[in-house]
Amino acid sequence: MTFERTSTQYATFEWRYDSDGNVWVQAQAHDTLVAKTPYFVINNEFGQISSAQSDVTIYCLVGVAPAAAASADIDWLQIGGYCASMITPALTVSAGHALSIDGGVVADVAADYTGAAAEFAVATAVSTTSTTQDAMLIPRQIVST
Repeated sequence: MTFERTSTQYATFEWRYDSDGNVWVQAQAHDTLVAKTPYFVINNEFGQISSAQSDVTIYCLVGVAPAAAASADIDWLQIGGYCASMITPALTVSAGHALSIDGGVVADVAADYTGAAAEFAVATAVSTTSTTQDAMLIPRQIVST
């Protein structure tokens, strides 16, 4: 049996691990991706694609774009490991606090990471009303709230 490639390009489901201990997943950009911004990674008929954060409850990975990417590009998004200066709403967090997706935005859980359904990262530094967070991304599927 011969595999014939069509004009459609698909992202791989294989995760990539780099020498820094970071975990990456490939996804087709749903729109222009902004560097250091977290996106949902969902599955549909095109394989894995990015998606804007939504206030709809959804099962997904959360991936941070390392650099800007054009719409429809196949890009690697970071889903695990240390991520510096991730773009968020203005948050005040303590080191060790969990970050979740709540109502379509990144939120501070205001408690230590427990692995609850919507938690996707652990803050690694204290911040006061900062729009960027240093965090340890946890490579797992979440349920946004």
